[in-house]
Amino acid sequence: MIEKSEIERLLRMGLFKVLTTDTFYHYTNYEVGIDEILNNNTLQFSNPKVFNDPFDCNEKLLRIECSQELLTKTLAESTKGLSRQQRREIKRKYENPKETQEAIKKEKNKYKLACFSESNNEILMWSHYADKHLGICIGFNFPHKYDEKFILCPVKYLNELKPIDGSTDVFRVILYWLTTKSIRWEYEHEIRAITKCKTTDNYELIKFEPKFIKEIIFGCNVTDKNISEGIKKIRRSGLNLDRIIIKRMRIDENNFLLKEEIIKT
Repeated sequence: MIEKSEIERLLRMGLFKVLTTDTFYHYTNYEVGIDEILNNNTLQFSNPKVFNDPFDCNEKLLRIECSQELLTKTLAESTKGLSRQQRREIKRKYENPKETQEAIKKEKNKYKLACFSESNNEILMWSHYADKHLGICIGFNFPHKYDEKFILCPVKYLNELKPIDGSTDVFRVILYWLTTKSIRWEYEHEIRAITKCKTTDNYELIKFEPKFIKEIIFGCNVTDKNISEGIKKIRRSGLNLDRIIIKRMRIDENNFLLKEEIIKT
């Protein structure tokens, strides 16, 4: 079982990691990157059910357990001054994990995510999320908590999911759940922006201030012409490029890696 104290420790470690990360990279295709993110200053947040990993935030992987010892202690602490009927109702809820799971499932549907990475040169990320290296990667320096818009949390990569301590509060369970993935995805070094939903749609656009844009990186398969046109289009939108580093990726001829080439500082 994942104890309440362990979840607290992991969340504290996650906060420290975000606070010590300089740049959060978002991979996307050329059109979305230029037109929506850079020109309109909007990021798309998605319901986890549309993600490409069927295990990601899957309710079937959520198991809440409450030992008899923990149940006795929790009831003793939380039912003081309540009537016998109220104590029975609380006891019934704690003894029925499915009821707790349903409550968390309902609460989880109130959140949407946008995905970032600590890395800007991961070949598979460029292939999967940036249109086979025809897209762009945008670096941001968002704060850990961006006003009331979203918070940033790193993803934890595990070999297995253990049952969760039933005394952990719902928000921390959801936060732990929304940021836990299989170790097979560890190469992504993912950091997630999490927001409370304003709509019931699968997708939601959130505005951000352009001052948080730090880098613009074109994929290694983007032509010189498209890079030039993209930069001109960004300038016409009014984005101040004087404080943004613009790069392109090149294929390293000596190994199976990508290397950066600065176009403009």
